[in-house]
Amino acid sequence: MKTLAGFALALIALAPTTTAQLLNKEAPIVVGHYHLNVSSVDAHKKFWVDTLGGTATKIGSIDVIKFPDVYLFLNVQKPTGPARGTALDHIGFAVPDVPAATKKVVAAGYELTVGREPVPGTPPPPALAPGASPVYGRFSYIMGPDGAKVELVTATAKDAPPIQHHHVHYINKQYVEMRNWYVKALDATERTGPNTFTDFFAGADLPGVGYMLNFFRWEGDQTITHAPTKGRVYDHVGYEVKNLPAFVKGLEAKGLKLTAPLSKDSSGVMSASLVDPWGVGIELTEGLRALP
Repeated sequence: MKTLAGFALALIALAPTTTAQLLNKEAPIVVGHYHLNVSSVDAHKKFWVDTLGGTATKIGSIDVIKFPDVYLFLNVQKPTGPARGTALDHIGFAVPDVPAATKKVVAAGYELTVGREPVPGTPPPPALAPGASPVYGRFSYIMGPDGAKVELVTATAKDAPPIQHHHVHYINKQYVEMRNWYVKALDATERTGPNTFTDFFAGADLPGVGYMLNFFRWEGDQTITHAPTKGRVYDHVGYEVKNLPAFVKGLEAKGLKLTAPLSKDSSGVMSASLVDPWGVGIELTEGLRALP
């Protein structure tokens, strides 16, 4: 599993106008990046930049797509499979006008998909354009290159940017157990309130961030097993942590084992890695928020 530590020196060497920023400087832990394995950088730029509105840049020789508060690192390596089939189902982004954004996505040749497959033997839900959701308002699900699944939800904040990172969405028949593991590992809080826990959905909020981690029960193809994310289009999720050494000690005290130990590169960026019980890769970093 590649990490960001090796990219840090090149990032610091760039002019500030070419770098992204993690805008939340205060929360103890935020989603900082995703690492993608891609068969074609150009195909992913067409999707993430031309269609969804991200910004392409370079960090050394690495192609990066930046959105407000999150980086997508593109590793040129044909993925071993799509997001589907792993417990990391999709990434959520918020936009002010979901119908308009979805129309643009479809016009660019990308397919709509569903958030959660139906119970085996029952028909899929009718296609919505995109429909009303009792939780989000308006939403849609789209499929990008290499099976990179994205959800678009409605941005509710006044003067919201054209697009911003919104949430990480996991899918698992053990959705409650998975939520509880992330609450334990990331010091998150179980989400409470109307429509936040059902017979197929649970959520967790990151401290100082709020709404961020969602967990669905998989009801579709029952032959699907949770393959590890390593090597897939969404290789791992990166969390930027304050006081990473203490956080790592806390993980170990909770009985959680790292797959890559805590290390620091010459730029001062620290990183460590672990894998959740369902095979989703996690990288922990400290130093991204200090970059210009």
